Formats: sequence, structure tokens, C-alpha cells
Amino acid sequence: MRLLVLAARVTALVLLAFSVRRAVLLAAASLPQRKPRGLPASAALPAVHVCVPCRNEATALPGLLAALDQLDYPRSALQVTVVDDASTDGSAAVAQAWADGRPWANVLALTANVGKAQALNAALRAETAGPTDLVVIYDADHHPAPGSLLALAAPFADPCVGAASGQMRVANGAASPAAFYAHIESLVNQFITMRGKERLGLAPALLGSNCAYRRAALDSVGGFRPGALLEDSDLTLALAQAGWQVRFVPESVSLHHAPPTVRGYLQQHLRWNRGFHQVAGGRLLPLLRDARLTVPLKLELSFFALGYADRLALLGGALLSALDRLRPGTTRFPAAIWLLYFGVPALEMLAALRLAREPLGMYLRLAYVPFFFALDVAVAAWSSVQSVARQPLQWTQTERGVTGEGRTTKDERRKAV
Repeated sequence: MRLLVLAARVTALVLLAFSVRRAVLLAAASLPQRKPRGLPASAALPAVHVCVPCRNEATALPGLLAALDQLDYPRSALQVTVVDDASTDGSAAVAQAWADGRPWANVLALTANVGKAQALNAALRAETAGPTDLVVIYDADHHPAPGSLLALAAPFADPCVGAASGQMRVANGAASPAAFYAHIESLVNQFITMRGKERLGLAPALLGSNCAYRRAALDSVGGFRPGALLEDSDLTLALAQAGWQVRFVPESVSLHHAPPTVRGYLQQHLRWNRGFHQVAGGRLLPLLRDARLTVPLKLELSFFALGYADRLALLGGALLSALDRLRPGTTRFPAAIWLLYFGVPALEMLAALRLAREPLGMYLRLAYVPFFFALDVAVAAWSSVQSVARQPLQWTQTERGVTGEGRTTKDERRKAV
């Protein structure tokens, strides 16, 4: 009996900690921006190397390549490398046909599949136009707005900034229940969590696309970690430990498509969960032991590295609450925790929809959230079983929900930007 009561208290404390963290970031998201970002003068624009890793993305690539042509950035300070990771669908040929006639673009075709992190490292080793100041990553299904790269480069006027993430907007959020859940997750993550961390100076997470790295900062941590499922999350911790600042730049907008089916959603979230296990296992303890980092930063990066761990505490709390229902007083699990645990995310979602200026119809789709959150909990549990059993880490291609040849429609661009 005493063990059950102790377990209930520990579980409730974990759930409380995650809830308080969400509440703090929700409050911080309403604070004024830390400081205005002035764009650098044209003569001082940093040299940028845009890297596009892809594998079997022949359908999605044309949309991205068309968007790259529209970037408002001088070509004299820009080079683009499309890294084909041993595709079997003609992706390299699509990229090469586009690169021909564009002296600032090239294609690096790898003969063996090495994964995103290694493909990016290969692109950096193969730079053809001399050293660059910034490395910018776009996934093959992204469509950056014309001014997005210029906005993404602006924070690097501060020499302490090592990396920055722009805004990633889901263009097909109304296409299906699964796409909407990805959309609301993305809005909460960026308009609440990352916005709050930006306001508090707590290392907003790097995202896998529409993100930029100072080349010197990237080199200082050894580049992209080979085999990393979440190379962006891994570098969020590595750069913070190396003393670099990370910024969130919502003015830099890139559209992408979320998986439109439940199957695609499950595959993506399973990979994310396993990726966070990998990040926590490789980065968390060294970070906690680093005396140079502040306590608030250590605490926030620990929450971040633990990823979806609160879902496991949720399962434990649900079991303990059920025992109390069957035999009152068995665990004494505090029922008020549930109000806080579910109430704060509800407020986050409403605030994110408001900040994103979403139409009323998107608020009505919040009815999908309980079903997908239940799936989210199940995926967190299953991924933990896989990690404990040391099942091999496997990369799976993200399901694409694109329009035509990888292009967003005019209506999608109008709604998302």
C-alpha cells in the first residue's frame, strides 16, 4: 500500500512538472519579443550554403526547387546542393535538370543510402564555391517564402548565435483529421513552446527544415551526428552545451505538407519518439554535468530531451487512478492533477490558433484531438518497448500529402503565410 501511495505521489509530481512547464511557456509566449531583428545591409549578407537532403522525392522536389528560384537572396552569396541519398525514383535526375544552367546550384548523388545526417555532412565536405558562413537546410517537400532566407539570416548578426529555426507551417491542415492533428501540434510547438523559449532565452528547438547553422558553430560540435534520427534535436543540445545561442525566427516562413493518413502519422511519431530516446541517451547526462549552463537552461533542455516521456507518466497515473476508483484510498492519486494536465494544453491550443489567426473551422476540428492524443500515448509506450528491447533504429520516409508535382495551391499559400 505504501509503495502504491509513493508511486502515486512521484507520478503526480512528474505530471505536475510537465504541466507547470507548459503553463510557464504559455505565459512567456505573450511577452514582448526579446529585441527587434534588423536585417543586415546587402553588402554584409552572409554567404549561405543551402543543403537539400532527399531520398525518393521526385514528386516533391519540383515544388521546392521552384521556391528556391524565388528566394530573395543574392545569388553571389548563395550556393545550393541537392544531396540525393541513393534514390531509386529518379530524384537525382529531377534535381540535375534543375541545376543545369544555374551556376550557384549542384547535385551530389550518393551511391549508398547513408541517412539524412550523413548526407548533410557529405554535402558540406563537397562545397564547390568556397567556405560559407551559414548552412541552411530545407527538406524536399518544403516551400520557403521568397523573403524567408533573408529573415533567417538576420539573427546571425549577433556573433553569439549559432543556429536559428524559422517557422514551419502545415499547408494541408484541413485536409484530414491526421493532417489537422499535425497542424495543431506544430502551431502549439512554434507559437507557444518555441515562442515562449525565445522570449526567455531558453534555446528554442531547432527544426529539421527551414533552419540555419553558423558554419563555425556546426564545426565546433562535429557537424551532424551520424545515424541521428533527429539531427535537429541532437544539435539543439550540442550547440547549447557548446555555448551557442539558438533563436526562433517566426518571420521566416516555409510551407510543408503533413502526413494525411493515420498510418503516416503513426510512422512519423514512432520515428520521433525513438529519436528522442537517442538524443536523451547520448546528450542528456553530459549536459546536466556541465557547470557552465544555467539551471533554467538545463531544466528546459531536460524536458525537451525527454520528448514524450510525460505520456508514460500519464499511463501510470491512469492506472493508479483506476485502482483508486476500484478501491478508494489505495493510491490516493490527486485527481486535481488531471485538470491541470489536460487543461493547460487545451489553453495552449486555443492560444496557438488565435495567434496563427486560424479560421473558425479549425477550432471545430479540435474534436479530433482526443483520438490522436490516445494514439500518441500508445506510440510513446510502444517506442519505449522498442528502445528497451534495443530494436534497431530505422529511418522511414515521411508520408507526403502534396498537391500536384509537390506544389502548394494558391489557396494553401494564402492561408498558411
